[in-house]
Amino acid sequence: MASVTTDIFSKAPSATLGGSLVHGLEKLAQLSPTYRRLQALSDTTDAELAARGTTRQDAVRDIFGTRFYA
Repeated sequence: MASVTTDIFSKAPSATLGGSLVHGLEKLAQLSPTYRRLQALSDTTDAELAARGTTRQDAVRDIFGTRFYA
């Protein structure tokens, strides 16, 4: 006898796999030193940056160096 499900809210295997893949890639990116430096910059206020004698734009340029073209 065949069985049919009517649970339209169950997650499809491809959606679960895709979500797991994205989650894994996010975790991998968070291990990057560049990500950690950007997170620290994000947590820094403009006043703190001004006290250091730098701007947010200069800090981003220092973090990315020549890898980012603006």
